[in-house]
Amino acid sequence: MSVRRWHWGKNAILWAWGGLLVALFLTNFLSQKAELAPVASSLSFLGSLVILVGLTVVTWRWLGGKEDGGGRGL
Repeated sequence: MSVRRWHWGKNAILWAWGGLLVALFLTNFLSQKAELAPVASSLSFLGSLVILVGLTVVTWRWLGGKEDGGGRGL
C-alpha cells in the first residue's frame, strides 16, 4: 500500500515511536562522555538524525498525496 493513501493515524504512530527512539538515543548521547566512548556517542547522535530524516521523508510523501486530493482546500 502506498504511503500517500495511509490514514493519518499511521503517521502519528510512526512519529510517536520514532520520537521515543530519538529521545532514548539523545538521552544516551547526552549522558555519556564522548572521550570514553566516541563510537557509541557518534552512533547515538547519527541514529537519532537518521530516524528523524526517515520520518520526515515518510511524512513528506504522505502529505504529497494529500495535495493531489482533487482540489479540495482547507
